[in-house]
Amino acid sequence: MAILLLNDPLPHLQFQKFSPDQRLADWVQCYWKIGSQNTQTAQLFKEKLYPDAGASLTIDFSQTTPVITFAFNRHTQAHTFSTLDTLLSVRFAPSGAYHLLGLTLHELTEANYLLGHDFTPRWYSSLLACVEKMQNSPLMSQLYLLEQWLLNQAMGQQLAKNSTLKVIKQLIQLNNSTTVVSKKLGLTRRTLERRLKKEAGVSPARLQQFYRLKTARSLLAESQIPVTAIALQCGYYDHAHFCHAFHRFTFETPQQYRNRKAANQL
Repeated sequence: MAILLLNDPLPHLQFQKFSPDQRLADWVQCYWKIGSQNTQTAQLFKEKLYPDAGASLTIDFSQTTPVITFAFNRHTQAHTFSTLDTLLSVRFAPSGAYHLLGLTLHELTEANYLLGHDFTPRWYSSLLACVEKMQNSPLMSQLYLLEQWLLNQAMGQQLAKNSTLKVIKQLIQLNNSTTVVSKKLGLTRRTLERRLKKEAGVSPARLQQFYRLKTARSLLAESQIPVTAIALQCGYYDHAHFCHAFHRFTFETPQQYRNRKAANQL
């Protein structure tokens, strides 16, 4: 059963995050919810969505008929949320959407898709039936129903035999190179790249970059470690190289990012 995590980076949007059932933990990062029925006035907030090779399946309960979207963004995006939004989402880990839902991410050319309109996957009708039950249910019941649907998708998928998880765990260790990982796992570099591209939608080098910058963002927001030390800790050769990569990815310098996060906590 999903458990509430004590982490609220977006209090103005009534953000809540929940951990998945242990049986899904390798493939689902978390569930998250935005919105409150007690809010009557619309306020708009622009937030940045950072890629990490994960994907999101989101149900919008703000409309009379729920809207279901699937998103896989390869670049940082700005997204505007309203305080009147009521969203419930599954955030998949890298390759989670491939193994649980059968979606080959590198074939998706857009960042966001409206399910049932842009494309209709084989499991769409069962998800619709699940969402109908969720629509007028309390939050914990919604999470239970959604998680049971995911567990049903996982049945018969032979997830335990899949070796991609081992590949990803090796790659996101910040000091491992693609060559080192391929040798450790007995794969050619080409096989490693082809597998990651198919199942996670990104190259090994891109996956490593996402996780280096994800670690850097956490350290900048949650510690006072000097930027130079963070650069070295995250596998960058020097301060300048790190600042260039960080700005290109987030559209902010590391110090601007740290200052903004500190201001949001006041």
